[in-house]
Amino acid sequence: MEVFEAMSTCRAMRYLKTDEVSTDLIEQVITAATWAPSPGNSQGRDFVIVTDKEKIRTIANSIEGSMAARVASMDRPDKSHRLMLDGTEYLLKSLKSCPVLIFVCGKPIYPYGSPRESFVWSSIYPAAQNLILAARALGLGTVFTTFQGVAEPTIRETLEIPDDILIGCMIPMGWPERKFGPLNREPYDSVAHLNSWKGELRVYPPAQD
Repeated sequence: MEVFEAMSTCRAMRYLKTDEVSTDLIEQVITAATWAPSPGNSQGRDFVIVTDKEKIRTIANSIEGSMAARVASMDRPDKSHRLMLDGTEYLLKSLKSCPVLIFVCGKPIYPYGSPRESFVWSSIYPAAQNLILAARALGLGTVFTTFQGVAEPTIRETLEIPDDILIGCMIPMGWPERKFGPLNREPYDSVAHLNSWKGELRVYPPAQD
């Protein structure tokens, strides 16, 4: 798939089928994740791939127990919030049957001799984005989450993740139940600043009558 198409249609997929994802496809998305940049090419990241149904169930139950009531009580002031929170509720309930969970992790290793935690995130998040885009190109659905934050002790114990390894995000992955499509994002003119913060947003002058 052409990269701009993948990027512009890569919706967060909170509705995933239970069908298995082949190990070949998992390897493809993880390999793509390793191509992401990192500070000083330190590459201080690892990927914990969970396909064991019992381990997924254990993690999912812990996350749902911590988050479900809170998400259900959140206000939904507009369509965007309603769709996102309804999808999150569904994901929490169905997470136990998700075919693949991927935890993107890292350890402070950069700069050499004086590693800083901030550089871990600079390595983890580009890798996670590469993973999500690769999955989209293969027709797989994913969603970037920080669900691990509410169930970290359970996750570490279940997956035997050492205490000195930071868990950056948890990405559920599977075949989508819903369709990919155009993203709802702020347009260029609303976010671009030309040459200074107060700079004109338009690069080209308006058309003349």
